[in-house]
Amino acid sequence: MKSFFKYSLLIIVLLLTSCGRVTEQETRKALSEHLKTRYNEEFNIGLIGRRSDDRDTWYQAKIYPKKYEGTIREYDEYYHRNGTVDIKKGIFGESIDYVGDTYRIVLMNESANKFYLPKLKELFGENVLPVLDINIAELSIYPEFLTEMKERMKAGGHPQIKGGIYIFGRVESDKDREWYRKQIYEFVQFMKETGTFEYVSLWLVVADERVLSDEFVNNTEDKEKLLRLHNENEAKFRKQRAEIMKKYSKSYNETPIENIRERIGNILKSDLYDTSGNAIGLARMTYYNELLVTPLYSEKYIKSQSLEDNYRLKDYDKVEDIEFTEEFY
Repeated sequence: MKSFFKYSLLIIVLLLTSCGRVTEQETRKALSEHLKTRYNEEFNIGLIGRRSDDRDTWYQAKIYPKKYEGTIREYDEYYHRNGTVDIKKGIFGESIDYVGDTYRIVLMNESANKFYLPKLKELFGENVLPVLDINIAELSIYPEFLTEMKERMKAGGHPQIKGGIYIFGRVESDKDREWYRKQIYEFVQFMKETGTFEYVSLWLVVADERVLSDEFVNNTEDKEKLLRLHNENEAKFRKQRAEIMKKYSKSYNETPIENIRERIGNILKSDLYDTSGNAIGLARMTYYNELLVTPLYSEKYIKSQSLEDNYRLKDYDKVEDIEFTEEFY
């Protein structure tokens, strides 16, 4: 008889717990309301997965704003983040305990891109694309880049600035190379002046602007040829690439500026930089047209990551401190 009551009670508890399970529909509703309240706009919520460990249970979904539907950003992981719904378990079932998200990271990164863009355009011209990743220990509070940086530093925090800056231009001589060296040096001085060169891990890439021309974009044959050449002898690759790209000088000069802007805007940022902290380069679209590449690592970043064996400590107080790891022109 005792066993009967024991098993009956167990069955009742299991039924109540099962009946009280938080559903995916409830999760989506809670997450949608949370995002609308926090950001004052509608979000797309992707597939939701239920997860758990030894202590906690939660739902997680990829999120991005609805306004990006039908645009390149719908497919760009740089603009996607996670929404989470924590589940509280009780003897009579489950309930939603907490709803959160990490989309403020996107807002912080975009704020940083916008902060540096005017200076980058002043130094390198209009055709630049910053793809920054502001690595902070906790989620952004504000989130506005310069305010966030100042407040974190006041509190003893050390936000890391990672990512890549991609510049479309032309390098056809040593004189051109030295011009870029000087401009990059000036950009580092700007970062120092604004107090943002404390913990920096950046890659600057100069790529041939002619890849943005109407004619090149539509020439599959030359793209494939460049891909093949890229895997061959370096000297041969440089010479033949110069000959190929020379054909597109006239087309680039005649390409409407709106087309060039649109092509830069349509580059997937997640193809250029992954959030694990690695600059990928101008992947898929133009990596075979990189002309100059230079890493910018601040002393504090190198020391904090114990990278002294890999990178030279530099003050960046002279132009010669800008060193190119790749020169393909």
